[in-house]
Amino acid sequence: MGKEDTEAKRKKADWEAARFELWIIFLHLLAVLVLGFSLFPMVFFLVSVWKLMAGQALWLKALAFSFSISAGYFIFGTALIFLCVLTKNVFRFKIAPGLFTIHSKEALNWMGYNSMILLANSAFLDVLRLSPFQTLFYRLMGAKIGEGVNINTAGLADLSMLAIGDHVLIGGGVALICHASERGFLRLAPTKIGNHVSIGLGSVILPDCEIGDGASIAPCSFVPKGTKIPPKGVWGGNPLRDLRAERREMREKTLTD
Repeated sequence: MGKEDTEAKRKKADWEAARFELWIIFLHLLAVLVLGFSLFPMVFFLVSVWKLMAGQALWLKALAFSFSISAGYFIFGTALIFLCVLTKNVFRFKIAPGLFTIHSKEALNWMGYNSMILLANSAFLDVLRLSPFQTLFYRLMGAKIGEGVNINTAGLADLSMLAIGDHVLIGGGVALICHASERGFLRLAPTKIGNHVSIGLGSVILPDCEIGDGASIAPCSFVPKGTKIPPKGVWGGNPLRDLRAERREMREKTLTD
């Protein structure tokens, strides 16, 4: 019985590993399809403009085509945003809190979900930070984002598990994720950011964190998973520490000396 169980487990592991490899190939093909359909309206627009300018001087055709490319990029980006959301809904790419093996169906769904975010960010949104396009896409992908939020990074992932309050500032190069890899397992946990929070340039925030209202995270800080930062706190560094308390201790030490 023991040998049969071992053999069954081995076959299951082999099947899951093979499925994992096939899933990666499928996601690459899916990205090709999404990009192709997103490029179609842009290419159609460019060809139409070129035909419209057929009888004009070469310099005028080149000028019109140049502006058509810049306008076409926004046509492409808008199509890409909605196609990524549509693909996520059609294939039911969903994520939920929990601890899963790296080859599990939940992990595969997580890969599919985040592949759409990565595609939109890399091809369009990364050059349009702080724009309504970015906020719209994040909300359509399930993120809870309040009013007056400024996001100056393409480093957000696991959007449906993010809750961001009102008037939050997220600096350039910030990585804000709700997943962690743990010895062959994938951990997913939500992260909540309160109102009037500022997160400094280049900081990293891991899953299951809560940042209270009015708190501030210094640039280039590392916020480990499960961290709870109190309201109006000023924290930063690596390892993370209470900077306000640290400055207070330094002043007290100076006065004592």
